[in-house]
Amino acid sequence: MSFQTRQPGLPPLWNARRGVVCSALVLIGIAQTLGTIALSTSSAALLTGEGDVYGIPVLPALGAAALLALGALVIQNRTAERFALSYVHDVRMAYARHALLLPFDGKSPPIGLSLTRLVNDLGAIKLWLSKGLLAFVTLAATLATLTVWIAILEIGFLMPLLVCVCVWILGLAIAIRPLRKSIRQSRQRRGGIAILLGKALPDRLPLLMHGKLAPLLTRLGKKSVEVCRLLVTRATWSGVIRAVSRATFPCAVLNYAIAGSADAASIALFLLIFAFLSAQLEAGASGLEYYEANRVAREKLRKVFEIKPMSPVVSAAGQTPDWKRTVTIEALELPSGQLFSARIEPGNCNRLHLAGFEDRRHLALSLCGLTQERSQKQIRVDGLTFAEIGRKALWRRVALVSPVNGIPAYQAKRPAAYLGARVSPPDPETDFGTLDNILNFDVNRVPAEAQKLPEIEQFKIRVARALLRNPSILVLQDDDIHTEKALLAGLETYLRNRHVTIVVITGASAD
Repeated sequence: MSFQTRQPGLPPLWNARRGVVCSALVLIGIAQTLGTIALSTSSAALLTGEGDVYGIPVLPALGAAALLALGALVIQNRTAERFALSYVHDVRMAYARHALLLPFDGKSPPIGLSLTRLVNDLGAIKLWLSKGLLAFVTLAATLATLTVWIAILEIGFLMPLLVCVCVWILGLAIAIRPLRKSIRQSRQRRGGIAILLGKALPDRLPLLMHGKLAPLLTRLGKKSVEVCRLLVTRATWSGVIRAVSRATFPCAVLNYAIAGSADAASIALFLLIFAFLSAQLEAGASGLEYYEANRVAREKLRKVFEIKPMSPVVSAAGQTPDWKRTVTIEALELPSGQLFSARIEPGNCNRLHLAGFEDRRHLALSLCGLTQERSQKQIRVDGLTFAEIGRKALWRRVALVSPVNGIPAYQAKRPAAYLGARVSPPDPETDFGTLDNILNFDVNRVPAEAQKLPEIEQFKIRVARALLRNPSILVLQDDDIHTEKALLAGLETYLRNRHVTIVVITGASAD
C-alpha cells in the first residue's frame, strides 16, 4: 500500500487479524492451564503412590499432561511474538513514512526523531505486546480455568485462591503509583540525554576548539547519574510487585493450613497448583510494568505523529496554473522572523538575496512545496496559492538545486545525472549535449566518481539531474553560484530558450 492511501497517525493496535490471534492466545492459555492442572494431578498421584488418575495410568497421564502444558507454552510464546512484531512493523513503517513527509521547516519540533529514541520506544511497545499482554491474557485464562475447576472438583481450594488474588491486588495498588512515576521519569531523562547528545554531535568541532566539551560532558554526566538513580528506583518497585506476587503462595498455604487437615494427595496437588498460580501472578505483575513503559513510549511516538506531514495531495480539478505567469511571494514568514516579499518573473533569471542561511533554505523549500501549509499560502502563481495547487504538482513543476541535495550512491552503474528518473535516460547527444558544453563537464559520471569531485563539479551534476525533470521553475540555492558568472550566464541562456524560470537564492548582494 502506498503512503498516499494509509491513514495518518499512530497505527491502531486492533484489527481483524490481530483480534483472531489474541483470541487464539486466550484459547492456548486455557489449554496450558488445563495441561498444568492435569500435570499437577498426575504428579500428586505419582508422589502418593496412586496407580491411576481418573482411570488413566499415572505415567501415561503424566507424559500427556506434560506434553500439553509445555507444548502450549511454546506455541503461546511463538504466537505472542508474531502478534507483537506485526504491530511493531506497522508502527516502524508508519513512523518512517511520517518522518520522511515532515515539512522541511526549521520551526518543526524535532520530537522523537532520533534513531535511539525510536528503537527504545519500539522496544517498549514490543515487550508489552509479547510479554506483558501475553502475561495478562494467560493470567486471565488461568484464573478463569482454575476457578471453574476448583468450584467443580476441589472446593477446598477456593478460599486460598481468593486470598491469593486479594493479596496480589492489594500489593499492586500500593506499588503501582511509585512504579509508574519512576518509569515515566527514567524514560524522559533518557530521552533528554539522547537529545542533548544529538544536538552536540554536529557541533563537536567548535566545542573542541573553544574548550566547551568539558561542560557538555558534565551535563551528560549529571543526567546519566539521575537516570541511573531513577532506574534503581524503578527496579526497587518492580521487585516489590514481584515479591508481593510470590508472597501469595505462603499466604495461600497459611489459609489452607488454618482451614483444616487434608490427605497427602490433596496437599501435593495444592502445592503444585498454587506454585503455578504464584508464577502466573508474578508474570502478570511484570506485564503491568511493561504496560506502563508502553504507555510512555506511545505518548512520545504520538507527539511525532501529531506534527502535520506534507500530504502529497493532487491539485483539485481546474486548479492547474499557468507556470508562465509571475510568481508572487507576499509576507512569507522566515525562521528569523522577517517577512519576505518578492516577484519572480517568468522566463528570466531572478536573484533573491537573504542574509541568513536558514532563511535562504526556508525560502527555497517553500518555493518547492516542502514546508508547512501556512508558508504555501503566501506564494501565488496565476491567481492560485501553492497550497491550492497541491504538493504533487509543485514537486513535478519546481526543481531544487541545493548543497543539501547529495548524489545518491545507489544504481552505481547508471550515470549520476539520471538517478531518480522514472523514465529511460534521455539521449545524451540531443538532451545533454548542449548542457555538457555549458557546464564544461561530462555529466555522465557514475555516482562513485561524482561523490569524489569538488563541490562545484557536484553542483553541475545536481543541475543536470534537476533539468532531467523538465521543470517550469528551477530554484538554485547555493552560496557559491554567484561567483561562477560564466556558468550562470550560460545556464541562464540555455534555460531561457526553454522558457524555464530561474530563481537564484544567495546570501550575496547584487553587484
